Amino acid sequence: MKRIEQQSYLGWLITVALLLAPLPAADAQATLAFERDRMKMILDDVAREIERNFYDETLRGIDWKQVKQRVQERIDRAGSVTDMITAIFAMVNQLGDSHTIFVPPGRVARLRFGFEAKAFGDAVRVYELDESGPAAAAGLRLGDQILGINDQEARRESFDMLMLYLRRLRPVTGMNILIARGHDPPQNIGVEAKIQQGQYLEDLTQIETIYKYIREAQSEKDAYYYGRYNGGIGYLQLPVFGGNAVFLYDLVKKVNDSKAMIIDLRGNPGGSVETLRGFIGHFEEQETHVADFVRRNKTEPFRARPRRPRLQGPIFILVDSQTSSAGEVFARHFQRSGRGTVIGDRTSGRVTAARLFSRTVGADVVVLYGISVAVGRVVFPGGEELEGKGVNPDRHCVPGEEDLREKRDPCGKLALQLAREALGLPASPP
Repeated sequence: MKRIEQQSYLGWLITVALLLAPLPAADAQATLAFERDRMKMILDDVAREIERNFYDETLRGIDWKQVKQRVQERIDRAGSVTDMITAIFAMVNQLGDSHTIFVPPGRVARLRFGFEAKAFGDAVRVYELDESGPAAAAGLRLGDQILGINDQEARRESFDMLMLYLRRLRPVTGMNILIARGHDPPQNIGVEAKIQQGQYLEDLTQIETIYKYIREAQSEKDAYYYGRYNGGIGYLQLPVFGGNAVFLYDLVKKVNDSKAMIIDLRGNPGGSVETLRGFIGHFEEQETHVADFVRRNKTEPFRARPRRPRLQGPIFILVDSQTSSAGEVFARHFQRSGRGTVIGDRTSGRVTAARLFSRTVGADVVVLYGISVAVGRVVFPGGEELEGKGVNPDRHCVPGEEDLREKRDPCGKLALQLAREALGLPASPP
């Protein structure tokens, strides 16, 4: 497979101040009071934008003024900026919407544990490991099932939020990870973070950035892969539906003579609606009604028009538990049409139409934060919604412990097998 890197669209980069830097004791109290006032300003802004823009003008029956008042009182009592940030985040999280999120100010000090994990079926497993990082040095292995971290249970439905909490909201310098490995009894592995210092630039103009906070890696590049298998089977891996639709057009041209396509959306957090619209168009013969965006006062149809080059033939779509938003819409659209076969794990169920507000507060020391607000429900023809449900694959497939440890890809292999069968090719290439 050939790898292509796309520079992410950096519409607005601002140096983010480290809020929790050590201070002399004489200045600490004054600084906390200053931050308290600043966090109240952020609270007012966050609450106002949600009240104005959230698609349900009743805010799901929540007494928003009362909730905001309680958060203000928590900020008044808070002994740290972290407590204030957590209070604002918890307020927004009460709405229970995947795309309505408070994106707090970043930190210059980055804590690196050297592993990534996610749900594979009902089990949370390690799927990436920095061999020179703290986790590997402590004994963590690829494929290990994580049962809990710092006395918090690791569950499919809440693991992403747990990692967001530990890595972003209330960063910890150490993780006590309870794992299961093979038939051995569960064991605890203590991992101390590696701390990286320095200026940290952060792009909060892109919706997909939010879902990368559960990961340690923050890269300015997104890697895309394309390739061809014997028999005329094309392959495209899209890590994100970034804001550059022209880039995807150029990528599609590289596989435009394929008789069948494997589209790999595993780990894809979503992205630009317009990029999704354009990509769907490469697979359609005529204008297609994909879904509706149901907003407060109106419903907007989401349509895709045919685009060249057109990719013909059957589509095999790889998804996993972290395929989200635009990735889920693509998979379900072609599953519903009968053109696509979805392979992998049930997707994340994070599917609403959102708007991201990038904000700054401060003058000499500028702090950047963001507010993502769901402005519309995504409703497929017939009334189907994916929010909180996800896409159920046609062929369920998740790598097991040994697959991950040996870096095997049984789901990719299954997709290739099904594509060959659809084209009447032998089960294995010659």
